[in-house]
Amino acid sequence: MYASSSLQGYGATSPDDDDQRDLSDNEYVFGDDDDDDNLDFTEDVSPADIPPAPAPYYPGVTTCIVCQQRPPYSKNGKSYPTCGNTCARVLEEAIGNATPPRGTTRGRSRGIAHTPSRPPPLALSDVSQAPQSTSPTNASSSVGNLAQHTAALRSPRPVRPRPRPLALGADLSGQASSSTANLNRSQANTSTITLHRPAPAPAPPTDPCVVCQTRPCYSANYVTCGLTCAEKLCRQGAADKTMCDYCHRRPKLAGHNQCGKACADNAKVACLLCKSRPKFKRFHLCGKTCKSFSVKITPLILEAPRGHATYELVESKFKSGWKVNTPPAIRNVYKIIENKNFLQPYDRYKKTVGNEVFRYHGTTRRCTLGSNGNTQLCSNAQCALCCILKTSFKTSLANPTGAFGPGIYTSSAANKAYSYSSGGTGAVLLTKVVLGKVRTVNAWNEVMSCPPGFHSVVFDRQNGQLNETIIYQDDAIRPVFLITF
Repeated sequence: MYASSSLQGYGATSPDDDDQRDLSDNEYVFGDDDDDDNLDFTEDVSPADIPPAPAPYYPGVTTCIVCQQRPPYSKNGKSYPTCGNTCARVLEEAIGNATPPRGTTRGRSRGIAHTPSRPPPLALSDVSQAPQSTSPTNASSSVGNLAQHTAALRSPRPVRPRPRPLALGADLSGQASSSTANLNRSQANTSTITLHRPAPAPAPPTDPCVVCQTRPCYSANYVTCGLTCAEKLCRQGAADKTMCDYCHRRPKLAGHNQCGKACADNAKVACLLCKSRPKFKRFHLCGKTCKSFSVKITPLILEAPRGHATYELVESKFKSGWKVNTPPAIRNVYKIIENKNFLQPYDRYKKTVGNEVFRYHGTTRRCTLGSNGNTQLCSNAQCALCCILKTSFKTSLANPTGAFGPGIYTSSAANKAYSYSSGGTGAVLLTKVVLGKVRTVNAWNEVMSCPPGFHSVVFDRQNGQLNETIIYQDDAIRPVFLITF
């Protein structure tokens, strides 16, 4: 019932670590072949599984330069000087009134693009190149009366008193620039209106890296100084093992892995690799940095501790899939990280054939993988569990005398799969299976291979209590979770 193979490991390569690479480029990037594991688990996913969005970043500007109340708009790494379309239109009107009429020789000779009637919000770099009128009076009145434009757009609704908006000639700190305060006549004849950025504020002090304990953290949002220490944190943990497993800043409470309730709650939805950031939605890692670390050492199993959202997800599924008597207590749950050499063919097959489901597969083991925190695969060629994790499932190694021929046997009934785990001394794999078009049979040996026109065979013994689901393609199955008892 299990696929075993000769020892064969796969390792993904990646660029060498570089501490100078930007840790903030830790976007939540997952491809189609990554686990979202929301299949048949929709009712089990709670809002707690979704981490809060990271705080926005507005480089150089802290408030809208028109209303001076709301933060400026920022998207995809680009910041704007205004908070939204309303204030952007005010700014555009001020600049637009200073634009030379269409067709003037001055505008054509300098190649100045005229502003459309409803342009998108301008970035700071865009504003610095906005055209200006040849008339000093127009430029001064347009730029100097941003407050009047703001009031007109908001009328007739009453507004609360607000700080006076900055003229474009003032710097962003609120102090008038001596060179541009009133856009005097000598400057009004130039072709640009300049927004002056304030001097960058000094970066707030950061705590030392929890791994090397010498360099400061990359920023206040991180606990390591760079990628090298971040990878060490994922593999070895922090240097001081007495500190909280999540924040790494305060001592653990006696008998616990965290410093208090807040970190204990955060740890329940933490990334299974770094354990110090929230996992992304229904995925099991926090972002592409941890994803890149994980694929460098595949096959890899990551423990989901008791109480973690992933552990409870798998435990709930296992209990609901147990069709007889009382299910055994689960001791450990591990997330399986496979090499893309296995993930990508499976993803292509899934898109071609469809009908993806979760199924259980029971197998034996000759080692202690999955027990007492052991995550190291053994080298025993007779250990079915480790062979499956190293090479994925292989129909070429399946038992030719199986009840429905040489295939990979799984079950929707957890109890059925458990019966092949040597009484719990082995393990149960929760797998993803692509069924495609199913041939339903009603007796043993009714078919001995996959019938033409079908992709899988299902034998629902005792109304599904002893379900047998058989697939005949390597790419139709992949292990997702390891369960030990």
